[in-house]
Amino acid sequence: MFFKKKRKPERIIPGYSRTEDNREFFIPQINKIEDKKTLRNKFVSPIFGKIVKDDVVIPQDRQGKGDIDKKYDAFRSKKKLTKEEAKRRYGHQYYEFMRVDSSSINKVHSEEGLSNEDLHKKPEEEIQVSPEDIINSHTKAVSVDEFFKTASETIEEEKHEIDELDVLKDIVTENDEDEEIVSEIIEEEKEDDEIIYENNEETDKEIEEISFSDDFEYQEYTPPVVPKDKKPVESQEPGFNYSQYELPPVTLFKKTKAKTEEEPAWIKENIDIINQTMLSFGIEGEVTNYTKGPTVTRYEISLGSGVPTKKITSISDNIQMSLSAISIRIEAPIPGKNTIGIEVPNKIRESVFFGDVLDNDYFLNSEDPLLLAIGLDIDALPVYTSIESMPHGLVAGSTQSGKSVCIASIIASLISKNKPDEVKMMMIDPKKVDLQQFADIPHLITPIIDETKIAVESLKYMVNEMEERYNTLKKFKAINVKDYYNRRRSATNFVKMPRIVIIVEEASDLLLSGGNEVEDAILKLTQKSRAVGIHLLLATQRPSADILKGAIKANIPTRFAFRVPSSTDSSVVLDMTGAEKLLGKGDMLLSENGRARRLQGAYLSPEEIEKVTEFIKAQAKPEYMFTHESLAVLAATGESIDQIDELFKDVANYVVEQGKCSLNKITQVFGIGFNRGTKIVDTLEKFGIVSENVGTKPRRVLVEFEQLAKIFESIE
Repeated sequence: MFFKKKRKPERIIPGYSRTEDNREFFIPQINKIEDKKTLRNKFVSPIFGKIVKDDVVIPQDRQGKGDIDKKYDAFRSKKKLTKEEAKRRYGHQYYEFMRVDSSSINKVHSEEGLSNEDLHKKPEEEIQVSPEDIINSHTKAVSVDEFFKTASETIEEEKHEIDELDVLKDIVTENDEDEEIVSEIIEEEKEDDEIIYENNEETDKEIEEISFSDDFEYQEYTPPVVPKDKKPVESQEPGFNYSQYELPPVTLFKKTKAKTEEEPAWIKENIDIINQTMLSFGIEGEVTNYTKGPTVTRYEISLGSGVPTKKITSISDNIQMSLSAISIRIEAPIPGKNTIGIEVPNKIRESVFFGDVLDNDYFLNSEDPLLLAIGLDIDALPVYTSIESMPHGLVAGSTQSGKSVCIASIIASLISKNKPDEVKMMMIDPKKVDLQQFADIPHLITPIIDETKIAVESLKYMVNEMEERYNTLKKFKAINVKDYYNRRRSATNFVKMPRIVIIVEEASDLLLSGGNEVEDAILKLTQKSRAVGIHLLLATQRPSADILKGAIKANIPTRFAFRVPSSTDSSVVLDMTGAEKLLGKGDMLLSENGRARRLQGAYLSPEEIEKVTEFIKAQAKPEYMFTHESLAVLAATGESIDQIDELFKDVANYVVEQGKCSLNKITQVFGIGFNRGTKIVDTLEKFGIVSENVGTKPRRVLVEFEQLAKIFESIE
């Protein structure tokens, strides 16, 4: 059974017949509209005007794959000619495409339009365009240039309006006070358009003269009276008399119990092991003496005649292995003796308390105000050193090596021997934990500093203090502080010049974060401040050569070296190896003028520190030479206090009262220009009164009236 396919109705196209053998493809044309609007919209080239070069339109293959000729065979009524045949018949290979040139441009817009006869038309010679024709065509195409120019401007204006609407829309949705904020933003943008040179002070004056008439009267702002719920902290009057001041008693510190002088059995065993090891290596020598210390015992070896000392150092690892020791240190030879010392850790380690070193007639009766109680040496004798003879010190060691305890014992030595008007201290503690136990003691010239910016400015302040002290010594022809006291002590107008000790915890981090400013300030202090009684103690757990440069170390001859990871770190601290052999927990090498000696640092517990500080703070309160707020002025603005705007306090009170910071309101209320108001607001931000500017949101007020009063006191 066969089904007959239904025939589709024929599509009737005017001018086309299926029965004709010579079928022609016909493109219907839209009739020309004879009106002025259509005539103006005729195609005019922006380059050539109405004179258009011949151009060939080639259909693009979107896929870019396969044979293009086969793809177009479905649209052809006849087979495509080859390139050679097409060039022979028509003069070019693009015979299937209509060509539009200067002769046929008018025909395109006519009623007739282009026909298939144009397909077989051979190309005419290329029209030569003269410069005069191009100029004439440009004169005719002026309207096109204007069209592109106005179109681009219109697009930019519309885009700008859309952006403004989006911004205002976001502001209205995010803030409750939408109408006021939007009006402020619009008014501020208008002022921005009017002001061309923002940083020009002359422009500020011109704006003020234009914005305000002669009849305008400025009324000084008076802040409201805020009730004081809390009473201010009581403080002693300047020039407090310390004649009734009592030094902390020695009984506040712990001491070790009485020791038995019996010789331990393991000392004889170690002597036999050392002698046997030297005999096995053929070295002529023996242990002739020993010195037992709290941490290590030093065995002294006398060598035979003609035996080099290098033979002992070459077998140091074998001696350590034979003794089963953690580490040993060989001192070949011992300074001042004809023997070689081998320092071996004790099997039972003894504690050394700070009270054992402090309770000594030499320390208590000494007239040196900067004498320090450090610890016990190998001979179990107390070790003291003076900051005045240092004159600066470097304390270096890894974590848990005893560095922080050593700094605490140095501070305790100073406050146990001197009154607050004799020795002052400035403490910089970036870690915020190590030195906080000594906060609020009367010996401080400023609260403990834990911010890098304040630390940088405080070191600069001490450089200025050093220069002023030199001027004072020059005035009275004194060569140092001691000479100044001898000359002026009996004078009626004598002014004390207390020694100042600057203690910097984690100096490496401060040098890295502070940069060249910190390095320059430390370099100046270490070079010149000894004569005027200013001394510097640097502590670090990162003794690297790129941080502790040679220029700084050259002016710090005294080094406190605790255990370090490698011999390289030991060379940085001591300029010699040996610190990598230490045992930690207070075991240290004290190097003074190139000579190092081993000792056990004194231990000071937190409970003892608290007892001493409470005893001192109960008698006096600190009299600060400067506060952090006063240094924050220089750290934040980089300008002196005198350069702050005279309306700064009034604007600050107004902002805190209103609870918000609006630049537009400030300029209106105080009658100032936009630039001046901007500078005042920036200063408020630097002092931490208002927050940073975040987009179009208003600044937040960060302080209350009590905090604002403290800031004003620091400025004064």
